Amino acid sequence: MRDRPHHAPRHLDIGWREFLTTPWTMDRIGLDLNITSNTTLCQEHFRFNQINSCVKEPLPREAYANNRMSRHQPIYELKQDGSSEPFDSIIELRAAKIVNFLETKGYPRVADTWPVHYEYLLEKGTKEILDKIAKVTGIPYKCDPFPVQKRRKRQLPKDFMDYVDAHVDWTIEELIGYHRRSVSDQFTKDTSQHFFLDKEDITWNES
Repeated sequence: MRDRPHHAPRHLDIGWREFLTTPWTMDRIGLDLNITSNTTLCQEHFRFNQINSCVKEPLPREAYANNRMSRHQPIYELKQDGSSEPFDSIIELRAAKIVNFLETKGYPRVADTWPVHYEYLLEKGTKEILDKIAKVTGIPYKCDPFPVQKRRKRQLPKDFMDYVDAHVDWTIEELIGYHRRSVSDQFTKDTSQHFFLDKEDITWNES
């Protein structure tokens, strides 16, 4: 995400440490400065105290040298408790997002929520999850499953991985099947309803 921080202009073209430690927000600019009510309805159906920027394009496009990564359309979600406070970092935002996504199980007309690892879909293809959805819903799928995709694993700096290891909320990460690299029994929980990689499928690339 650091390489392609769409709608996050303050986090564009910075190193990984600054990216992970800079609060997930920016100064309000342009048309946002004219808004005085927290209840004002903003882009993506947020209220003013839930998002920055409220206005989809707070400055005219000609104010930017380019529109790379949609920098002219900032979308920084704020804490959803009405405080107007930003998340301290994208790591804190991730934890809140995980909790929010898992809460969808309790939404009306939602039968269940299955966390799925993107890495799982690359390693195993999509047939297994499509088969399970078809079995549960009784509706056969009509698409062609994606096959296994053997992609080149990225080399990640050791100091970056150590920082993430130390600062991620692992209690929340475990809710979706992610664990510290150092945990040897990380896949002992029942994951029959989930689509996580097996322990032997996990490799860590460090440089």
